[in-house]
Amino acid sequence: MNLESIQQFLTNNTEYSWLIIIFLAFAESFLITGVFISSAILFSVCIFLYNMDVLTIFGIVPLAIIGAHTGDVSSFFLGKTLGPQIINSRILIKRQKTINRAQKFLDKFGPYTVLFGRFIPAVRALTPFLLGVSDVKAVRFYIADVIACLLWGAALGILVIGICLLYTSDAADERSSV
Repeated sequence: MNLESIQQFLTNNTEYSWLIIIFLAFAESFLITGVFISSAILFSVCIFLYNMDVLTIFGIVPLAIIGAHTGDVSSFFLGKTLGPQIINSRILIKRQKTINRAQKFLDKFGPYTVLFGRFIPAVRALTPFLLGVSDVKAVRFYIADVIACLLWGAALGILVIGICLLYTSDAADERSSV
């Protein structure tokens, strides 16, 4: 599946655009799918939908926040339930010293890690899982993640509007120079 096929689907099925945004935001935030689905796909779809006047920015941002937060919370609880078994597996038993250092760091800076991890695509899907494995309390994670997702959503909205303004001003410049 490439970007053109996603655009074609959205053009033909605009009634599903809200569901696509939630799904892509969830998928790029969830541990299992976040490794394969790039945040660039979500960003491109948001720009496309906004530029085509399918959704306003006030529709796009809340949907992306809901999807991202749901993916983060799912990864966190996946870490709480399966994390200890994975860490105690034979493969990682040799790395126990490194794992202990990482857990101490996450225990100390857990909520701040959520905030910074939300803005770094390479670790976005992994951070909630690792915090779930560590001793970070669910309430602390939840509050930090809500704040992080709200800030991330605001940044997404600003970037979408900025790119669309840049695109439309470039297109206007090209038309006026012809």
